[in-house]
Order: sequence, then C-alpha cells, then structure tokens
Amino acid sequence: MTLKENRLQHDELSFPQAEADSIQGRSVFIIEATGKGILVQTSFEAEDGRLLEMPAIFPNIEYALAQIDEMRRLVVSKFSEAATIGIQSIQANVLKKKAHDEALAYIAAHENT
Repeated sequence: MTLKENRLQHDELSFPQAEADSIQGRSVFIIEATGKGILVQTSFEAEDGRLLEMPAIFPNIEYALAQIDEMRRLVVSKFSEAATIGIQSIQANVLKKKAHDEALAYIAAHENT
C-alpha cells in the first residue's frame, strides 16, 4: 500500500514560516503496520511533496469527528490487513513444516536402500 493510500487528508492549510513566507498543503495522517502495532502519525504534506512534522488541525468539532471516524476506519483496516498477513504467514509455515517433515520421512525411508 502506498503512502497516498495510507493517509487521511484534511482541508488545504497554510502555515506562515515568516511574515512574507507560507507553506501550502494538507494535514495528513500516515497509518502503517509495525512490529509493535499500528502507527498513526500526523504530518503536513506541502504542495511540493515534502512531509513536515506538524500536528493536525481541526477547525471545528464536526470536521474533527469526521476525520477521527475516517482515521478509525483506516486503523481498523490496517489491523485487518495485518491479521490477514499473519494468517497467511502461519499457513506458509505450516506448509513448510509439512514439506520438511515429508522430506525427512522420505530420507529416513530410503536411507537403508
């Protein structure tokens, strides 16, 4: 899954760096699976593609709750994806063990011939 598919976009925002300077872009949540769990990080994606560490800004409660609901959906989706990957990994390990055991049994059966 790409970064674009993992993020939750907010309205366009501008953050002044200095009086004559500003950054245009979007607040985003970056959501990814890690070995310890699901990581949710807030960042700011500038129009030039740079990701800057900045907090998410919610201008009102309706917008905040809508974004939190969407983030919740994405986090649940990541846990579901991680569970699917875990199940596939367990199944692959079971098949590897079965193949290994069958190979050992074949070798043992043909050792004395």
